[in-house]
Amino acid sequence: MLIFERSTAPVNGFGAVLAQDLGFARGGVRVGCCGHGFPPRRTLAIVNMSRSAERWSRAPLDAVSVRSWLSRYQPAAGAPTWPEPLLLATAGSTNTELANLLAAGPLPEGTCIVAEHQSAGKGRQGRVWASPAGAGLWFSVVIDIAAVAPARRGLLPLAAGLGVSDALTEVTGLGVLLKWPNDLVIDGPALGGTPGPRKLGGLLVEAGEQAIVGCGINVSADAGELPTPGATSLFLSGAPQVDRGQLLVAALSHLGRRVDQWRTGAGLIDDYRARCLSLGRRVQVKLPSGEELVGVATGVSADGQLVVTDSQGNTRSVAAGDVIHATI
Repeated sequence: MLIFERSTAPVNGFGAVLAQDLGFARGGVRVGCCGHGFPPRRTLAIVNMSRSAERWSRAPLDAVSVRSWLSRYQPAAGAPTWPEPLLLATAGSTNTELANLLAAGPLPEGTCIVAEHQSAGKGRQGRVWASPAGAGLWFSVVIDIAAVAPARRGLLPLAAGLGVSDALTEVTGLGVLLKWPNDLVIDGPALGGTPGPRKLGGLLVEAGEQAIVGCGINVSADAGELPTPGATSLFLSGAPQVDRGQLLVAALSHLGRRVDQWRTGAGLIDDYRARCLSLGRRVQVKLPSGEELVGVATGVSADGQLVVTDSQGNTRSVAAGDVIHATI
């Protein structure tokens, strides 16, 4: 057992900060106050080493378990009846694996490849997505886009982000939000010196004759396995241990519902605005051209673009770029 003290520190956030810095599960850190008066003079954290040292199971995804979860989710109203996911031990990139299959001809919608490990996982703007073996959920799925008007196709990344956010919230109980356009984030106090929110995962959509939606979620990764200080995992965020098979099937189920909503247009953008953490915040947007735009994210347009208003009151709509929240 270890005891940490922080003088005059607020209780809120101290346990999460300590757990993240030590690479422990949040459930292994208990926080309380001592001292007279208000606010309390000291905040103490007791770290249960035996519990904190535990790591979530990284047993490989089991096709039998995935089928079992499919049988529970697919009969539900609105759930897609997509093909059974293909489970791979390793892949360069699940997006690339699907693209290679699509090169030979169209695939049924919902065709999905899942890899325990990616050696060259794809992130936005050509970046590599860190994909430690068994530490996350790395998958890609085919979506039909031919019947959707070109003007609405830009909303697919937002719809996909909503679907995976729905699944994470359902399975873990965490309030998973979206940083425009589709970073999966958990909002909260500053952790480890890095202001929140913290990135739990993200999506990459690549469009051709059919679209490929790639998704990466940090599940059991500890602090040393995360690519940046601003990242987190379900394990580090205090979620209960989850079955990755359930999380996969839930993500595909909710993704299918949101894809149907994307096709009809019924309420999608309103749902997205309600889930988008970027709105109302001061942001710095790094555009693909290299230009940087600074202002307040004041809206998301009907076609999914982020509306940024600068200090002079000028507005600009952004279709693609990396968003940094300048303030909480």
